[in-house]
Amino acid sequence: MITYLGFRLIEGVIARLPRRLAYAVGVIVSMLAFPLLSRQRRALESNLHHVLPEMPGPQLRKLAWRNWLNYTKAWIDFFKIPRMDRRRLGGLLTPYGLENLDAAMARGLGVIVVAPHMGSWELAAASWAASFGEIGVMAEQIEPRRLFDHVSRVRSKMNLRIIPLSRTGARVLAMDRDILNTGQRFKFFGRLTSFPTGPVEIALKTGAPILPAFCIRDENDAYIAIGDPPLFLTPSEDHAADVRSAMEQILATFERYIKRYPDQWHVLEPIWQEKPVVPVVTIPSPPAQAAVGD
Repeated sequence: MITYLGFRLIEGVIARLPRRLAYAVGVIVSMLAFPLLSRQRRALESNLHHVLPEMPGPQLRKLAWRNWLNYTKAWIDFFKIPRMDRRRLGGLLTPYGLENLDAAMARGLGVIVVAPHMGSWELAAASWAASFGEIGVMAEQIEPRRLFDHVSRVRSKMNLRIIPLSRTGARVLAMDRDILNTGQRFKFFGRLTSFPTGPVEIALKTGAPILPAFCIRDENDAYIAIGDPPLFLTPSEDHAADVRSAMEQILATFERYIKRYPDQWHVLEPIWQEKPVVPVVTIPSPPAQAAVGD
């Protein structure tokens, strides 16, 4: 369990170290922690097996280890982002697909950004917020509440407005996990599982376009932020068909990027399961779950 005091201690140490040294410390901690987190490790390996079913077991375990190291680095970057100035922040991120973002924003209805748990989305969102202003971020509420409030304050320093997920009202979240177990079932990598449809419901109701986006770590430990072509949804008389069509398009895009960068898809809870499971230990993901323009 990530406790509040433990989190603050790690954050305080990592934030003050040079980035490369912080990564080195993170690798050592990861080597000690990964074997102990058997449930999360099995879930990660199971998820990756669904993505790459032909991969032999030894290679799959190596892939899961690389994934875990990238996940650790994403957390280290999360701790360091609030101390970065705009120039340093921009130097770590190369955007692609800005024309897609411009096309989505041109409608003046806000933009619903949907993303899987990949890379360090806080860094991409913070860079975006520095250029375009405050971004609303729907985030998983982690326990204890004191820790969630602290993480929210850290994100607010990046000009990210945090709204906890709720079972009531209109909410947007990362679409590769049905955290609240309230979604609908769709095929993902050939097998049915549950996904939240909130972003699509909001888009159909408000006219705001949906922009699939991805944050990828490169070989130099910098990031590439990719904005895919936006989805402009037009409601028909068949609402269920509208939702299904949009969800299938989004999930197909997710599949393409996850299969290309499986070592950067950081989901440590089982995506495919027969019955909803409430996690015993919550290990939150640093990437922001989604963003909605005002």
